[in-house]
Amino acid sequence: MNQESIISKNILDNMSDGVMTVDLSGTVINFNSSASRILNIKSDKIFGKKFAEIFFEKEGNDDFNQIFLDAIYDSSVSHNSIIKFNTGKNIVFLSVNTSFLKEEDKKIGVIAVFSDITEVKKLKDSEITLLEEIKSQNRELQGAYLKIENSNAKLESALKKVQVIRFIATFFIIFLFVGIGIFTWHSGYKKASSNTSSDSNAKKPSLEIYKVIPKPASSSIYLTGNLEPLSLINITSPIDGKIKDINFSYGGIVKKGDIILKIDTTEIEIKQREATSAYIKAKLNYDQIKNWEKSLEIARVKRSLAKAKLSLETQKEAFEKSERLFEKGIISEIDYESAKNQYINQQMEYQSALEEMDSAFEKGNEENKKVARYELENSVLKLKEFETQLSLANVISPVSGIVITPTSSSDTENKDSKRIEKGSSVQNGSILVSIGDLSGFSIKSKVDEIDIMKIKLGQKVNVTGDAFYGIKLNGNVKYISSQASQASGYNQGVSAFELIISVENIDSNIKPKIYVGMSSSLEIMIYDNPNALMIPISAVKQKNGKKFVNRITGKIGQNYNIEETEVEVGYTTLDSVEITKGLKEGIEISIF
Repeated sequence: MNQESIISKNILDNMSDGVMTVDLSGTVINFNSSASRILNIKSDKIFGKKFAEIFFEKEGNDDFNQIFLDAIYDSSVSHNSIIKFNTGKNIVFLSVNTSFLKEEDKKIGVIAVFSDITEVKKLKDSEITLLEEIKSQNRELQGAYLKIENSNAKLESALKKVQVIRFIATFFIIFLFVGIGIFTWHSGYKKASSNTSSDSNAKKPSLEIYKVIPKPASSSIYLTGNLEPLSLINITSPIDGKIKDINFSYGGIVKKGDIILKIDTTEIEIKQREATSAYIKAKLNYDQIKNWEKSLEIARVKRSLAKAKLSLETQKEAFEKSERLFEKGIISEIDYESAKNQYINQQMEYQSALEEMDSAFEKGNEENKKVARYELENSVLKLKEFETQLSLANVISPVSGIVITPTSSSDTENKDSKRIEKGSSVQNGSILVSIGDLSGFSIKSKVDEIDIMKIKLGQKVNVTGDAFYGIKLNGNVKYISSQASQASGYNQGVSAFELIISVENIDSNIKPKIYVGMSSSLEIMIYDNPNALMIPISAVKQKNGKKFVNRITGKIGQNYNIEETEVEVGYTTLDSVEITKGLKEGIEISIF
């Protein structure tokens, strides 16, 4: 046995897949140790015996026998099937690949490569059962959800009635205060008129003076939201497969480098073995065609050509001799024609040998060598791909943080969250879990189109919550959406814009008191000036598009010197306005 045969035998004996080869006479000529283990048949009881003698007599294995018959009757294609096989001890499921073996374009037998996929079949059956159970539970959840929706609709109707009652009560109180004010003003006006008519020497009303002093001015927008991790890292599945082990709990803490998931690699291992088999075939084919000029087929056609040439020369000499003898009348015309025909036939055989040699050399041309090399390179890449996938079966956490259920859509609210479980099927690139950074928090909220223009990036935000009463977190506006979405609840139909508030560098003493998911109240400081020069709105008059105040520059006796001064205004409330330019602290002005 040469070294190449020894290597091929070792490769077959060390393969985890079963390999069986049957020649054209139906004799088993190859049966490796994995085949013996999978089929529960000892090699010495099958090797060298007829396939029909071993397998056709066993009942219940018709599918296995049919695979070989299909390979024989349809040799142009490979066959791949999943069948049941009775080993005598138990029933196993096999993935079987069959194809014809050829040598120098001559069929020499059938090869079958098969593997035991019984466990994979059981897992698939379990998956189907699990999916049915999940569907049943989903139907129950949908029923419960409909009940909750009905309760919410009733509650919303009751809240609307309360809102109407509050509006009517507020309107009544405002109307009452306005009536009292009108009554008081009317009484005062009548009293003043009486005093004026009874005292013709009464003085003119005194001038109202206002001294400009700094006052704190601020304005806020109040929103709500839920605490979320400062940032989220989505962990995606590196390969297709099923979850084998889960080493975390939702809401639990993981550390960087922890193995959080393990993905079952049974199917990948099957594909890897198939890729290994394809690689071996491609390597043998490439090695043969690379040194095609020295191959056995080239040597054979050369021998055939040399033999045909020698025969042609012999027939030529015989024909020339017969021709001379015929001309001298020594042999008959029949003998001459026979020698001539033999010579012509030999010429045709020689020409056929030449064409066969040209065809054989053509198989080893550069194009065919490229094809063989490409097939080998592709098989190597495919094999490496499966090896890489096997190495990625353990999913490792890239950061430390809290494990959070990922939402099915990052930009759509009220979507179901997907939690993975042991046995769940996952696809390459699908999100498995999210790991949140707990060094801080982010809060998502929405603001209506009326207030959106008041909010700017970086504005300060005070964050409080009932669950962490007495604690105030300092945040800022980190993100403002430039595209509106429809608000829900009482503001349904009003355009709203998403905001993200960032709270960083939380004190380690208060961090244990705050959890992800807690509700929070947000106070966005849209304006804050502790030293604003605020004056009554009535002190400002407008003329020719400019704003003025009456500044008091002095006093002579009972009379004041008044100077009209142009000013610039800023933040405005219901009764006051901020002066940003034109006045200073301590200046006195008159009020119109």
